Amino acid sequence: MAALPFVLMSIPACEERRARKARRAQRVVRRRPENTPAELRRYAEEVAVAARRATVMAERRRAAWAGVSRTQEATWRAYDEAVEAAQRATQAEAFTVPDTPSTPDERTARRRHLERTATLALRRGDLTAAEYGDILAHRNGWDPYAHPFEQDTKFCVLRRERLRRACATLSSVERSAWQAAEVAMAAQRSLSEEAAEAALRVRQAEIRERAKAQRSWRLPQKAARPAVAWSAETVVIPAIDTVPIPRPALT
Repeated sequence: MAALPFVLMSIPACEERRARKARRAQRVVRRRPENTPAELRRYAEEVAVAARRATVMAERRRAAWAGVSRTQEATWRAYDEAVEAAQRATQAEAFTVPDTPSTPDERTARRRHLERTATLALRRGDLTAAEYGDILAHRNGWDPYAHPFEQDTKFCVLRRERLRRACATLSSVERSAWQAAEVAMAAQRSLSEEAAEAALRVRQAEIRERAKAQRSWRLPQKAARPAVAWSAETVVIPAIDTVPIPRPALT
């Protein structure tokens, strides 16, 4: 209890010391000298390098977006063609076809047709490895003895669905590529503006330095007056006028 007043009295003193330190630090920051022309030149060079790199990155991002866009357009065209092909094949199912082959040769021909068509679809990318395995193993509704028209219709539907999924995926990829290109171009514009401002500050600092140097060169210098050497032979002695002093009369 006896030490409590001293503790309470020391708290404002500590706060005052912290405040003085903060004010001193602020004064130091305010009195910090401006950047020299050499520092400004170095900063301008660094920003210029960053701006050039940002320009290269922006060009790459835009080229990537353009490539994705071209792929998306080609995929959409292929999807439209696949939709038309699947529609024609579906409409052709309205005509009756024999359900089962009549001869062993026809059964063999249908199975080979299914395997050959599946192989071509796998090479085009219309089938996955798992789907190709199901076709060869005659799983998931793949009948090797179905009519070739029915088999072709199923392949057309598979191609249409694959292209539809590819178009959806490419749409999201195209949006991501466009956003990346926009960010890269914004960074390139910002760094280019910063580089231009840094170069302008360098030129202004150089102009100030040259003007300061020219003012120092043009200052008039006071010429020292030559000291005249004293000589008894050359010195001019001023004439002294003498006034006669009256003398008292003698008596």
